[in-house]
Amino acid sequence: MARLTGYLGTYRSPKSAGVFHFTVETDSGALSVPALFCDAPDAKYLALRDRTLAAPVRGEKGAGLALIDLAAGAPRAQTLLTEESGGCHVVFDGDYIHTANFHAGTVSVYRRAENALSLHTRLSFGAGAGCHQVLVHGDTLLVPCMEQDRICLIDKSADFAQAGEIAFAPGTGPRHGVFDRAHERLFVVEEKECAVYSYRAQNGFSYADQVVLLPPGAFPGSTAAAIRLSADERFLYVSVRGANQLAVLAVEGERLALLQLTGSGGDHPRDIALSPDGRLLLAANRFSGELVSFAVDTGSGLIGKELCRVPAPEAVSILFDASITEPV
Repeated sequence: MARLTGYLGTYRSPKSAGVFHFTVETDSGALSVPALFCDAPDAKYLALRDRTLAAPVRGEKGAGLALIDLAAGAPRAQTLLTEESGGCHVVFDGDYIHTANFHAGTVSVYRRAENALSLHTRLSFGAGAGCHQVLVHGDTLLVPCMEQDRICLIDKSADFAQAGEIAFAPGTGPRHGVFDRAHERLFVVEEKECAVYSYRAQNGFSYADQVVLLPPGAFPGSTAAAIRLSADERFLYVSVRGANQLAVLAVEGERLALLQLTGSGGDHPRDIALSPDGRLLLAANRFSGELVSFAVDTGSGLIGKELCRVPAPEAVSILFDASITEPV
């Protein structure tokens, strides 16, 4: 049995002050109560590379990006505030770090060189575009613009110029996507439609399949949130708010099949995360304020019984630190 370390990104509120950390036992799913790790207000999303944790933050004098050194004895945050409102997503990309800002409709491209952090450029997609993520695909950035029903394509090699789009039907709302390891397939979750789309990702993007997650007329007003691909690339997992469901889909070549809908163990599931061995799934239920662990059958992909739940106020994102695994 081993114990994994994880981090939670949270909304800024009187109940939450930044990035929290927790542990989970891989065999039992037992969770520790998350404790404050670093004061980084409104750190809604987290990314990790080379012992550095990145988070969009919002302070009293603006918003921007914080880089937290995990190798230090105590966490130290390097912060650059260049935005008026806080971002909702962050991703490492070589020397660059990209943040997406839903409310401003922008992507900020930061650069880190010789430990100095600077704003390289800011890309605007229009007020109210609803930029919710940045996906890196070789020299191309994919930016889901949820309120515009499109994913914008950005060419990094052409000074971050716009280079086309993947268009969706009005009212679908592309929110987040995930690639397979070979970057041959792209899976996109549609927030408003509560559906998952698959695309071939060689020589451009071409539609392959789609699956609606909820029965027609059931759970009106529900919205999909997070999407995760299992390590063996056989299953997709999606959280659905409103209905408070977790969906499991089988990936069968270019086709998708809905296998399961099961309760999230709380109200308003945001992020979900799979343990590195795929035997646990964690769900952050924001409105009910808890982190819940579930057993996963790695053969069938199905989510099994609830294993543990702990308080986690305003939790939005979950990140495992695979480099820290302790024997129990």
